[in-house]
Amino acid sequence: MISRISFENFRGIKHLEIPDVSQITLLTGRNNAGKSSILEGIFLFMDHTAVDSFGKISAFRGLQYTPNPASLWEPAFFGLDTSNPLQIEMDIDGVKSSLSYERDDSYIPADKQGTAQNAYIQFTASTRTTYTLKFHYQQDGYKENGSFSINETGVFRNFATNLMNNQIRFLPNTRFINSGIHDDIAVLNWIGKMELQGEKQQVIDVLKCIEPEITDIITISNQGQTQVYAKVMNRLLPVKLAGDGLNRLLYILLAILEEPNSILLIDEIDAGFHYSMLKTLWKVIAAAAKKSNCQVIATTHSYECIDQAVAGIDEADMLEGFCLYRINHSGEKNTAVRYSGDLVKEAVASFMEVR
Repeated sequence: MISRISFENFRGIKHLEIPDVSQITLLTGRNNAGKSSILEGIFLFMDHTAVDSFGKISAFRGLQYTPNPASLWEPAFFGLDTSNPLQIEMDIDGVKSSLSYERDDSYIPADKQGTAQNAYIQFTASTRTTYTLKFHYQQDGYKENGSFSINETGVFRNFATNLMNNQIRFLPNTRFINSGIHDDIAVLNWIGKMELQGEKQQVIDVLKCIEPEITDIITISNQGQTQVYAKVMNRLLPVKLAGDGLNRLLYILLAILEEPNSILLIDEIDAGFHYSMLKTLWKVIAAAAKKSNCQVIATTHSYECIDQAVAGIDEADMLEGFCLYRINHSGEKNTAVRYSGDLVKEAVASFMEVR
């Protein structure tokens, strides 16, 4: 699990230290404080070996991009300025890890890597808007060095590690969830797996909190399409028709239960839920995270969400594993103020403002 995070020159964050991250961590703060950026930075760190890692964090915000540095890489740098390196550090399971990206103007076209540089002096001089993005990652003696480059056909990545046969040391499985993301294929696979393992009833019991008449959930294939159906009052109804709250709860719950030891990043966690369901939502998340040894890092603007997070997590007996960070942003200064689970409980009981 992540216990410490540090950002340098990422998105709208010039510098930010988050020194004591809990198993369940809730981020709050004003608009444009950097809450979503923190989740995106964690995901970029965990997914940095993927060729489309920058494209993914753009897609989280619904952004379309073309394969050029201005739309793909530069939005990840503070002030769109690639003259200063982008750096992210984390302590994961007690081990310090660091990732950095740096602009490299000694560009060689991605499809001509083996050709002498002086053969492309004229080409290089005419492509001032493109460049290579170098990255370096290290963790406890393990090192990766590589770069991303772009040509007219897309993005290319090369890297090398200091392990035999260029092996990669994998990071914890990490999933990003927001109101626009729903992985239907993953849900189908998860439900099938729980059916085979005889664990489906625990999911049904949770969904009953939103729809008490649900007695079963199954997958049905029809004309080449497979969907999840809920049995409600002896009728089969597509879960997609059951409302955003139930579908979002199902997705979050399955992501935790079926991906043990993983990290779940949830942007605007209360989106799609009536306030009366927030206590149940947090109780379910805390209990599932405890069972699967998962870490959940989420964002919210809602005081009701914070209040009900305390109540639900406390009922799940996970308050010691919970904290809240208020993210502040003023000019180029970013700060994070930590509240332990007990302190958040005292704050909401006395109607103290912690957002």
